[in-house]
Amino acid sequence: MNDPVSGSNHDLLVVHALFPEAYVLTLRGTADVRACEVLEDDFARATGAGLPLIVDLAALAFGDETLLGLLVSARRAGGVELVGPLSPSFQRRLDIAGVGTWFIVHPTLSAALGR
Repeated sequence: MNDPVSGSNHDLLVVHALFPEAYVLTLRGTADVRACEVLEDDFARATGAGLPLIVDLAALAFGDETLLGLLVSARRAGGVELVGPLSPSFQRRLDIAGVGTWFIVHPTLSAALGR
């Protein structure tokens, strides 16, 4: 199943893709408090799939504490791996929160899927 656009607002596009080995969420744009409801629904759908979760943040321009909280929750719920490169501001947010080492960051989606 590839669901091209499951959630979006004016500044964020969320793309869902189901692979045999993982559920992938791709975030493009700005993930901030304005996208909170969309992101919560998207993460609930993804974590409920019963597959490892990969979140592709390579095209994320900005992510705030809302996204950080959802990633931490997903990690606690069964794990999440990221695809980068992460934006410098989001990497800084992870590091300041003390969770920068909690996530495996793959250089490409292919690398994440092939783990």
